[in-house]
Amino acid sequence: MNDSKNLAMMFLLGAFLTGGVLGFTADRYMNRGRVCTSSNSSVAVMDMMTERLHLSGEQRRTIDSILDHRGKQYRVVMEPIRPRLDSIKEDARDQMRRILSEEQKGEFEALITELSDTTRKRNE
Repeated sequence: MNDSKNLAMMFLLGAFLTGGVLGFTADRYMNRGRVCTSSNSSVAVMDMMTERLHLSGEQRRTIDSILDHRGKQYRVVMEPIRPRLDSIKEDARDQMRRILSEEQKGEFEALITELSDTTRKRNE
């Protein structure tokens, strides 16, 4: 009986760690090519590029347009697979919720909300 309990705990810990690693990896993979993710960081990146590359006004406007176009292309490519990625993320979260205490679940939900707000602000 004790062996099966230990095995179950090891499985749950493995599922928790795998979910965390997969979530982290998917996030990094999806964001790997982003030069700018929000209007504030976009301006900062463009300022840095202008200064370091000595861009003319026309070059700056053209590069900004290229980055805007790339962002639109990324959104088009990601749109059909976003629901599947969201499903994987939600499944991992459900698995994590199953092993957390009630107190931990409250903090976990607060953490998810905080991370979601940060991501939303970054992508605006």
